[in-house]
Parts: sequence; C-alpha cells; structure tokens
Amino acid sequence: MANLLLERYHYIREVIYNRIISKKLGSVGKGSVIVRPCFLQGDALKEIHIGENTRIQSHCVLECWNKFGNQNFEPAITIGSNCKIGEYSHITACNRITIGDGLLTGRFILITDNSHGSLSLENSNIPPIKRELVSKGEIVIGNNVWLGDKVTICGGVHIGDNVIIGANSVVTKDIPSHSMAAGIPAKVIKQIG
Repeated sequence: MANLLLERYHYIREVIYNRIISKKLGSVGKGSVIVRPCFLQGDALKEIHIGENTRIQSHCVLECWNKFGNQNFEPAITIGSNCKIGEYSHITACNRITIGDGLLTGRFILITDNSHGSLSLENSNIPPIKRELVSKGEIVIGNNVWLGDKVTICGGVHIGDNVIIGANSVVTKDIPSHSMAAGIPAKVIKQIG
C-alpha cells in the first residue's frame, strides 16, 4: 500500500511539474513529458515548441535568447513528435533550431546555433560571458536521427533523415540523409542502404 501511494505521489508531482513547465513554453504536444528538473533559460521561451509523445529527460537545459546584451534575435526551437532526448542535454538558440520527428539521443548532447564571440585577437581580451553572441546559422535535424552520447551539433548544420551520429562526435558540416557519421569533426563513414 505504501509503495502504491508513493507511486501515485510521484505521478501527481510529475503531472503538476509538466503543467507548470508547459505554460512557460510556446506549446507542448499531447503525451509529451519533460522530466524534472528541466532548466529553462532565456527571454524567448514562448518560441519553444514540442510535438506529441516526446520525452525530455531530467537535467536538460532549454535556452532561447531573444536578447543578449545590446543584441536582438528572433529565435525558435521546434522539437518534433516521438523524440527522446537524453539526460543532461543542452539545446540553445538565438537563431533557429528545427528537430524532426523520431529523434533519439544519448546523454550529454549539445545542440547550439550560437557561441560567445568569434576567434579573434580583439575578442580574446573580453571575458567570454561578455562577448556578443555569434551564430553561423540555423540548425536543421531531420526525421529518425540517432545521436550517440556526448554529440555536439554546431550552428549552420543540416542533418538529413535517418542519420546516425557516433558518440563524442562534433558536427560542424552538413550530414546527408541515410548515412552514418563520426569523429571530430564528424565525417560520413558509411552510407545506409
């Protein structure tokens, strides 16, 4: 009886937590779950949209930046339906990140369309947190993509449908559909089919 009550308590707590989180975001589809705790940052959280039956595991960070210092942006994060995003993952946008349906990720994933400053001598004398945000462009991730643990996806990258990215890879260039890529920087190592 005690176990049943405890399970019921945890279920109710998660339902309440999801309702609170969902109200801070633009939209969260039916059946989607954001596991506690999830960290929301930025002033454009209403530009984050999550499809149906998607699960974002605990300790994930979702950031959407409309303004940073004197800079203004028009960001958006769209996560499709039936996605599973692993624990401790971080998705941050000042531009646009679009994730298709059926994404599966390992843990500690970073998907970022921005960075603090560029590699230059003048920027090296400014603390990174005070540098302007720079974006190399939007990120588009297709349908049925699988990202292994600790994958990093950088700005300006398009990943096609049915792609596998090996663990610990850093994706800096486009990856075509129906392929497997790995490495730093990630390169196509096999075409599927």
